[in-house]
Parts: sequence; structure tokens; C-alpha cells
Amino acid sequence: MNIFENTLKLRGFLVSDAEVPASDGITDDAYAILYLATMSGTWDIATNEWTPRTTSNRIVCPGPWFCGFTRGMRRGDYVEVEGELYVHDYERPVVVAGERFSAKRYVCEIRALQVRKLERPLIVVDTGEDG
Repeated sequence: MNIFENTLKLRGFLVSDAEVPASDGITDDAYAILYLATMSGTWDIATNEWTPRTTSNRIVCPGPWFCGFTRGMRRGDYVEVEGELYVHDYERPVVVAGERFSAKRYVCEIRALQVRKLERPLIVVDTGEDG
């Protein structure tokens, strides 16, 4: 039994083409970046309406193997990613009223452990009785 677990699975469409380094620039430290759109939403009981929300998730695919695998992935591809949530912070300069300050910025990203390209699902649109 694990006391802590940091795993997640996302399934959605790529927002843009995979960002992969050039073949001659791939080293053991190389990584590819995917931006995956996922849909969710909330049901507003007061108005009896569904409010959809689309989120773009940054996925870091570390290592030369992922760089080769994700090279052909294009915007609109249907993809499933298993990975870990990673949160890191960094200092960034901020100017307020002409005075420089340092502010901490927190970034959440997913570190991929497995990436699968899936068959595009059939999406049926209900156009009503006359359509």
C-alpha cells in the first residue's frame, strides 16, 4: 500500500503540434511539450444549465524516446496521457510604480509517464427534429 500517490490520466485533443527539439539536438536531457485540451464543467442548479469549461494542460514528455514518439503528433490528435502532477516555482521580476520587486510564480505541469495516440471518437451532434 502506498501512503502517497501522484498519478493522473488525461484524455483529450492536442491544442497545437508537439514541440519537439530538432533531431540533432536530442540528448538524454531533451524533452517534448504537448498541450492537451480537456473538457469539464459544472451544473448550475439555479439556472438548470451546464456551464462547460475547456482547460489546456502543459505536458512535459522527458527523454529522447518521447521526443521521437511525439514528433508526428499534430493539432487535433486524440491523445491519452498518464503521468504525475509537478508543481514548481521560480522568481520573476515585477515592476510596480517604477520600482522593481521579485515575485514568486507557481507553475503546474504534468510529467508524462505514458502517452498513447488514440482513434478519434465519433462525435454525434443533435441538430434537432428538423435537422
